[in-house]
Amino acid sequence: NGMKIPISVLNAYRDSFVAADEICKKASTCYFADTELMAMLCCHDHVLWLVNMTFAGEKQHYTLTLIQHLFNHLPLDISMELLYDIGCQLEWSCQKWGFLLEAILSHLTFAIAVFHTYGHQWACQVIHHPQKCVSFSLSDGEGCEHL
Repeated sequence: NGMKIPISVLNAYRDSFVAADEICKKASTCYFADTELMAMLCCHDHVLWLVNMTFAGEKQHYTLTLIQHLFNHLPLDISMELLYDIGCQLEWSCQKWGFLLEAILSHLTFAIAVFHTYGHQWACQVIHHPQKCVSFSLSDGEGCEHL
């Protein structure tokens, strides 16, 4: 299936992570058109793009839209690293459902933002911790938390 960790580990997240639960609503859409913002930052924590989240809950399509938009502005042969709170789930969805083109997936390395890795199971921490992945250097992926 292309994943480095067992699917059983990934399935366990449905019950334990609010961000992975697309049904959970953190803000009401009754009073506000935009419920949250999602940002894509560079490795220096500068905002590249912001997305108004118009549906309550952290849906994967917002992240996928930002990734697609980024790759629309990059050469086809560039490699990118992505730090995301539930990067393991996003990678799994992309592999399972083909959400991103193989040309993008083959140039994308998924990892989990440092603070959030400790909420993941051990197998996921070993594979997706940025300090365990090549090319992440000392990036922690927590820039969005400071916006």
